[in-house]
Amino acid sequence: MLKSISFKIVIMFVALTLSVIIFIGTMMTTGTNGFYQQDFISLMENVLGSAMKNQLELNITGGATFDNIYESVDAYAVQLGIDSFRNCYVLDGKTGKVLRGSNAELAQTLETSSNIIAAMTGRVGNEENSKYMDYALPINGADGTVEYIIYVKDSKEEPNTILSQIFGIMFQSLLLGIVISVLFGIILSKTIISPITSLTHKAKKISSGDFGSTIDVKSEDELGKLTETFNDMSYELAQTLTAIQGENDKLETIFRYMTDGVVAFDETGELIHINPAARKMLSIAEGEQVKFETVFAKDEISFGQVAFLAHGSTLERILNRDGKEIRAYLATLNTDGKAGGVVSVLQDITEQQKLDLSRREFVANVSHELRTPLTTVKSYAETLKDFLDDDFDKDQFESFLTVIEGETDRMTRLVRDLLILSKLDYGKNQLRKERFNLSNLLADVITKMKISANNKNQTLTYEPTNSISSFVGDKDRIEQVIINIISNAIKYTPEGGEIFVTSMCVYDTAYIKVKDTGIGIPRKDLSHIFERFYRVDKARARAQGGTGLGLAIAKEIVEAHDGTIEIHSVFTKGTEVVIKLPIPKTEE
Repeated sequence: MLKSISFKIVIMFVALTLSVIIFIGTMMTTGTNGFYQQDFISLMENVLGSAMKNQLELNITGGATFDNIYESVDAYAVQLGIDSFRNCYVLDGKTGKVLRGSNAELAQTLETSSNIIAAMTGRVGNEENSKYMDYALPINGADGTVEYIIYVKDSKEEPNTILSQIFGIMFQSLLLGIVISVLFGIILSKTIISPITSLTHKAKKISSGDFGSTIDVKSEDELGKLTETFNDMSYELAQTLTAIQGENDKLETIFRYMTDGVVAFDETGELIHINPAARKMLSIAEGEQVKFETVFAKDEISFGQVAFLAHGSTLERILNRDGKEIRAYLATLNTDGKAGGVVSVLQDITEQQKLDLSRREFVANVSHELRTPLTTVKSYAETLKDFLDDDFDKDQFESFLTVIEGETDRMTRLVRDLLILSKLDYGKNQLRKERFNLSNLLADVITKMKISANNKNQTLTYEPTNSISSFVGDKDRIEQVIINIISNAIKYTPEGGEIFVTSMCVYDTAYIKVKDTGIGIPRKDLSHIFERFYRVDKARARAQGGTGLGLAIAKEIVEAHDGTIEIHSVFTKGTEVVIKLPIPKTEE
């Protein structure tokens, strides 16, 4: 309240009123006193002037007595305005003692003033006195010394009464002026403060994010212009903040959903931003305190190395975090041309590294798989060429051609499998789906494969649990998968072993199981069994004509039908392959 503008304005008005009243009162008091003093002196000089002084001195020289002198002075009592407040005395010129006066009682207590002393020295005493007004006129004797002093004293009762009345009027005027000042101060403060209060409320709303309301412009003065300007500023600020917020939302959305990680630090290394991708890459929990040193080890990179990079320069590092390969690009954050922190963009290149490794391994495997048969073919062809002119045993010649033919078939199978995988990878080998009886297809495949099984004295059995008569898919590709799986079972099951095939339909899923009593697969190899060119026993698989692509092709075909393929195996005891294929619903 005491610090409000309203209070200050009222106080200023009251202080102004007090100052004016006090100034006027002081001027009136001084003027009134001066007026009465000047009027008193003028009257005394007019009445008791040089004419009267000369006359009295002539009378004294002519032998006039004191009574004659007093009677002459008393004759001027009316002109001197002698009354109860103004008295006239005749004093002894040498001692200043009252000889006679108009008021005998006051004569006894008459004090010797400075004017009386001046008259005793022969000068007219007319100096101003604050307590009363007096005038002393010296009358010289025959010897030229002061014989008598005519002394007039006024108690100032009349001017004091007038001043008292003036003070009363001034006091009343002061009270009324204070009341009027307070009223005018309140009215003026309301006029000034009302728009200021509105601006204050609007500013508080703006600070809390509310830009909707505007302030009514009620005048065309400076306050009105200020209000109008504030409304314009509020509108422009709202538009600017909306645009900034929109840009921030866009950036936030981009940072939140981008696959690359983004981490930003201030100039002290404290975290200021991290997106979900970066948290996932670096295994940082939500709310965890993070600094530059916790993300980048000192032996990898220091904060100073990045902070003092030239503007526009970046620093690249490869990080290893929990088995993941992460490429980090680091640069400085510049604010007003000064380094204001560090920003890092993180890319998870683990899959890319694996893909590059797989691509290199694939090229190496293809090269190796092709080199072996090509070397064999070239060797046998050169041998045949060398003995072309000699007598060459026909059986041996036929044996050489058989080897060349086998190696050529092996290369043909390899190239064919590679083409199938390539088409499956790039979606060029579209499935030719049709409706067929999956149980009948399995029975036909078993019939074909029994010849191979019988050659190894193996028992190949097919027992369907229920009929899968309305399956929709690529019949040739499904047949290829089944043949591939059963062929592997026959290859890796010793003579006299058993291979059991079953199928069933559960709800909308077809199940195919192929179980054998073969050599099985070691546990360490199970996770790699579907990789291209992967063989558990490389020498044996190659000797049996395997390319290492059969299971990879089978997996691609099954997944192209939105199915899954799983292999469960116990080393030396056998293997079970489970294929799950959804049965699509198609229109009849």
